[in-house]
Amino acid sequence: MKRIFFIIIAIFLSPLFSAGQSAGRNLPELWKKWLSEEVSCIITDKEREIFLTLQSDTDRDTFRRGFWAQRDPTPGTPTNEFREEHYKRLRYATEHFGRGNVKLGWETDQGRIYIILGPPNEIQRYSETTANLTPTELWQYYGDTSLGLPPAFYILFYQDMGLGDYKLYSPLSDGPQRLIRGLTQTPDRLDAYQQIRRVSAELAEASLNLIPGTASDPSVQMTSLSSEHLINEIRNLPGKKVKSEWAEAFFRHKDVVTTDYSIGFVPCDHLLFVHQENNQNYLHTVIEPSALSMNQYDDKVFASLKLNVKISSPAEEIIHQEEKSFPIEMSQEDFKKIEGRLIAVGDIIPFVPGNHKVDLLLQNTNSKEFSSVEQTVLSPSSGAPPALSPILFLFSDEEVTPKAGTVPFLFNGHQLSPNLRRLYARSDDVLTYFEIYNPSPEVPGWTLHQEVRREDKVLAKEEEPVGMQTFFIKKFPLKDNSPGYYRLVVSLVNDAGVEVLKQSNEFSVSHSLLVPRPWNFRKIYPPLVHPYFGVVRALEYLGLKQYDKAIGEIEAYYDGTGASREVAKPLARAYFGKGDYAKVIDILSPLKEVQELEILELLGRSYYAIEDYRNAVVYFKRALVVGGGSVTIINSIGSCYLKINDPGEALKAFEKSLQLSPDQPEIRQWVDRLKKDGNS
Repeated sequence: MKRIFFIIIAIFLSPLFSAGQSAGRNLPELWKKWLSEEVSCIITDKEREIFLTLQSDTDRDTFRRGFWAQRDPTPGTPTNEFREEHYKRLRYATEHFGRGNVKLGWETDQGRIYIILGPPNEIQRYSETTANLTPTELWQYYGDTSLGLPPAFYILFYQDMGLGDYKLYSPLSDGPQRLIRGLTQTPDRLDAYQQIRRVSAELAEASLNLIPGTASDPSVQMTSLSSEHLINEIRNLPGKKVKSEWAEAFFRHKDVVTTDYSIGFVPCDHLLFVHQENNQNYLHTVIEPSALSMNQYDDKVFASLKLNVKISSPAEEIIHQEEKSFPIEMSQEDFKKIEGRLIAVGDIIPFVPGNHKVDLLLQNTNSKEFSSVEQTVLSPSSGAPPALSPILFLFSDEEVTPKAGTVPFLFNGHQLSPNLRRLYARSDDVLTYFEIYNPSPEVPGWTLHQEVRREDKVLAKEEEPVGMQTFFIKKFPLKDNSPGYYRLVVSLVNDAGVEVLKQSNEFSVSHSLLVPRPWNFRKIYPPLVHPYFGVVRALEYLGLKQYDKAIGEIEAYYDGTGASREVAKPLARAYFGKGDYAKVIDILSPLKEVQELEILELLGRSYYAIEDYRNAVVYFKRALVVGGGSVTIINSIGSCYLKINDPGEALKAFEKSLQLSPDQPEIRQWVDRLKKDGNS
């Protein structure tokens, strides 16, 4: 039984005191010291894992600044009190617990506990001259119950055989016998406890359990696991004080946040909802950061926001990427009306059918803060069977007159304000929106059923024929319902009485009389018939290699003159993907004088494909001037010269390519062959 207990305690304790010892062996010394020494006690497992994947000092430095920013109790001020306190504890541990030991102070059990918890409220020291006690220290702490710690607890250390550094004591794997010299081989737990009690009743109680008032009968060999649970909670404290999601967001967007020096991760609530209109899908998004820093200039208050959108296929291939600007500006007077409220930033993304991963990065370019969203979203195909959308919970629904532009969450003449947390006050009405995707001819004969439930009890029930409706906005008054958790269930039943479609989601009613509502900032777009929406869909289809669908989205917008460059480029790419190179040349010829890499390279590749190598060289060379030293383009130039039997120019191109990128075995073979032929 003792062996089993020892295995359990080893599982509890080993991560706390071995973390960071072997991590980062291949790191530069600066970063190895930072990871394995300076922050080894407070960095979370996920943060360590992500840091070890970083390949450049720039990324590591940005990560380090973000690491401290997440722990700063007073962001925006010059001093990071957490960092200062941490290094103060680290210095104390190094100076006081490492003396005379093989380990450095921060590596010892005492040093690590001190760094995580800080100085104890009280320390009691017992030397080996005290009765038969081995040298022992009893540290007393007051715990933060919100972090899973008891209101008060002990941490006990002992110096085994009076030698070396003090070790963390475990009531389970050590037991009172460990604290008595000469009794380490004697399984008489009660005798050891009684000897300790003659010295200190408090120490004797702590030897049985580190949580005051919970000690078990010393005559019983079984020991509670509560002390081991406490030590495990202490190990997990860094992850409770700082959520590792900031590091995951940093890793997903490190190319952007490193370039922009964005280090302040701000948690957020979010909602992604697919809306169908005119047989097309649009992803309506809202991000609600937990805080937004505003700047002031003269009598204006402003924030410069950027939204980076990345949509990927199930195969992790990026099918669309875009950066959008969201400049917010208002007068001081208007700002005072919304000060203290959260802001909900709304956007629209044209969204082709498929099961796509959506990555959103909202940056505040002034404060260098960022929020991140990652979610897989199903965009239904227009040819698919009918489906019921998720239930959208709302704060408000305002009927509005048609607008010239396109606004997020403006559906069928209703401007909706989503309630992201699905939390309501008792005085509120629960408002919901849902729609039917791809309604088929039989849907009008179906019946809509709604139920509001609390646990297994149905509180409200309603049904109505679907008819020609494709969307529904429903209200449920809360005035007679107590605070708690509820569930709304929506289903569609066919004319045979069979439930065909179903959606459900929870909402909650607060004890508060008022639930704060965010201020909505929505990006306004041109009407849905504008080429912008078709171009974005075409780009997404290009990413999926669905070239005919890409062409179908934008060919009607191409006027044959090249006046709309943003239409011509994806249209040309789609025809290139189909292998219709003559069409690519026809589309891009009106733009051939434009100094843009994508246009010139596409023309070069198209002329090469139809074996017009002299024209291909012309456009590849122009592309090289615009795009810099691209090895791919240089090799294409060399290949063109081979095709037109000009080995001298081909050799020049290939040699230049090898200067830029020596590790090209095939190109090196061509150089050797051309040199050999030239000398023969």
